[in-house]
Amino acid sequence: MTDSTRGYRQKYYGRYISLRGDEREPQLKDYRQCADVFKAHLRNWLPADRNSPVLDMGCGDGKFLFLLEQMGYTDLTGVDLSPEQIAQARQWCPGARIIQGDVRQFLRENSEKFSLITGFDIIEHFRKDELLDLLSLIKAALNSGGRVIFRTPNAVSPWAGTVSYGDFTHEWFFTPGGLANILNLQGFTNYEARACEPHVHGLKTLIRAGLWQVVKLGYALVNVIETGGSYDGIYTRVFLATAVKP
Repeated sequence: MTDSTRGYRQKYYGRYISLRGDEREPQLKDYRQCADVFKAHLRNWLPADRNSPVLDMGCGDGKFLFLLEQMGYTDLTGVDLSPEQIAQARQWCPGARIIQGDVRQFLRENSEKFSLITGFDIIEHFRKDELLDLLSLIKAALNSGGRVIFRTPNAVSPWAGTVSYGDFTHEWFFTPGGLANILNLQGFTNYEARACEPHVHGLKTLIRAGLWQVVKLGYALVNVIETGGSYDGIYTRVFLATAVKP
C-alpha cells in the first residue's frame, strides 16, 4: 500500500464506528440476530470439523466469530484495522484470537494454515492491483481444499449505490459473474454465489421475504426484456460468494 492511500484509510478506519454515527453499545440480541442470519446464509459452507482453523479478515465487531463460537468452533482468528471494532470483537468473542493490523501481513506469516478464510464487506476496499495480491495471499494461507467466503456489494443490484458509495474507502464493486472470473484467474475452483435475501424469523420478515420474491421477479423480467439474460439472477444489495483452493 502506498503512502498516498495509507493516509486516508488509516484516518477513516481509526474512527470507523463513530464516523458512521453508530456508537450505541451492541447488545446480545444484536449478535444473536446477526448470527441467525449468517447461519442461514452460509448453510453448507462452514467446515464440518469444529476444530478447523478459521480466519475472519476484517472481522469488525466480531459478529461472525460470535456465531462460530456459539457453534462450537475452537480455532478462531479475527484481524481488523479499526481499534474501535477490535475492542468490541474482543469483548464479544473471548475465545477468539483478535488482532489489530493489516490482514495482508498476517496472511504472509501464516502459509497453508486455515481451512476457512472469510471476508465480509472487505474486498471492495482494495484497488484492483491490491485485490489480486490479497487473493494470492489468501490462496497461500489456505490448506488444500480450504474455502474462502466473501460478502460484497452487488453491482447488478438496482440499489447498489446505497452500499457501494456509502463508504469513502470503497474502491471497486463486483457482479457475481465478475467475481467468479477473478477467483478463477487466481486458481480457485467450485465457485458459488448467493443472494443475501431476507431471513425469515417472524411474521414481519416472512412478509418481507414474500415481497422480495415479487421484486426479484420483476427485476429479472426487466433484465430479460432488455438483454435477454437475468444477470446471474442475484439482485440483493450485497451478495455472498465462495470458492475452494484445489
